[in-house]
Amino acid sequence: MKRAAAMDRRIWWISGAMLVLAAAAAFFIPARDWTQLLEHKLEDVGLLQGLLIFCGAYVVGTLLLVPAWIFPIAAGAAFGWQWGFLAAAVSSTLGAFVAFLIARHVLRGTVERAAKRNATFKAVDQAVKKEPRKVVALLRLSPVLPSGAKSYFLGLTCVKPLDYVLASAAGMLPGLALKVWLGHAGRDALDGGPLEWSLLALGVAATIATTVVVGRAVRKRLGF
Repeated sequence: MKRAAAMDRRIWWISGAMLVLAAAAAFFIPARDWTQLLEHKLEDVGLLQGLLIFCGAYVVGTLLLVPAWIFPIAAGAAFGWQWGFLAAAVSSTLGAFVAFLIARHVLRGTVERAAKRNATFKAVDQAVKKEPRKVVALLRLSPVLPSGAKSYFLGLTCVKPLDYVLASAAGMLPGLALKVWLGHAGRDALDGGPLEWSLLALGVAATIATTVVVGRAVRKRLGF
């Protein structure tokens, strides 16, 4: 219980820090100039090429353990909700699968050494043996581990590749949808009024609340 409470407090502190940084960036950086530059770049390369570039960056970012929330928010800002959600869903699933394969077949020894130092992995490994698809989906819903670390660690477990891909996609989709919408709403707020900013604030609050509530429920379910 103490560990779960500490994790919840850390999530709230991190989320608050992100909001402060975002507010500072919006105040000091000419955000509209950045979004216009992004629009022009996408117009230059075309939608398909832009999606492919984004997908490649997302996969590489996953492998390098870049914070996963950055990419769906960027997708919503760059491509809008529909194309952004499609790009984020495909890219996140592909990145998760590539990391899974690397851990299982390429860098297994290195990942195993890192996993042995992580107490959460031991609980994950035992839980996956009992209900692989359900546990993978629940892990994707929860912030108990960084997204990239989950992919690497799950490559060490007994879950089958197809079950892993399907369960990962199912678990990631709700969070991706919310973050893509947040990116889309944030971009609209730059050119909007109080209503757009209010919707953005509600979206940020909903994202934080969902992260905390779902994370607590998943940790309880898996016994972390």
